[in-house]
Amino acid sequence: MGVRHRGRELAFQILFQCDQTGDKVNAVIARFQEMSRANADAAAFAEDLATGAFGSMNAIDALVRAAADNWKLERLLSVDRALLRLGGYELAQRLDTPKEVVLDECINLAKTYGSEESASFVNGVLDRLARQLRPASGEATGKPRPKSKVGKR
Repeated sequence: MGVRHRGRELAFQILFQCDQTGDKVNAVIARFQEMSRANADAAAFAEDLATGAFGSMNAIDALVRAAADNWKLERLLSVDRALLRLGGYELAQRLDTPKEVVLDECINLAKTYGSEESASFVNGVLDRLARQLRPASGEATGKPRPKSKVGKR
């Protein structure tokens, strides 16, 4: 298992526990034993993702609510909610990660931890978010898109 995949899995588990317990992310990380067993790079990546997603939760939740037509965030499975927050955070804030990787990782985690419908639901919502947040492929590299010279002399 790759370092970044393991980091995402740990970040998802942390966000899931935050959702279940109502605890702050740092409290969950402090008692999360899997972090001490993980590769140091995977643990650091997980902590970065989990604290970033938790800190951006209100903004990410608003994006997810808009993208998940006819679904109330509060009524979603905790697994789906945690994955949408993780994926939404990466799509919005971690432009160094290609959107295809974000979607693929979250879908695979949904297949492992979610219900039979989780993978297709997470895929649909994150795909909609990806089209909204990263409309051009240049944004997935973290580099600014070149300014258009059309109509300028």
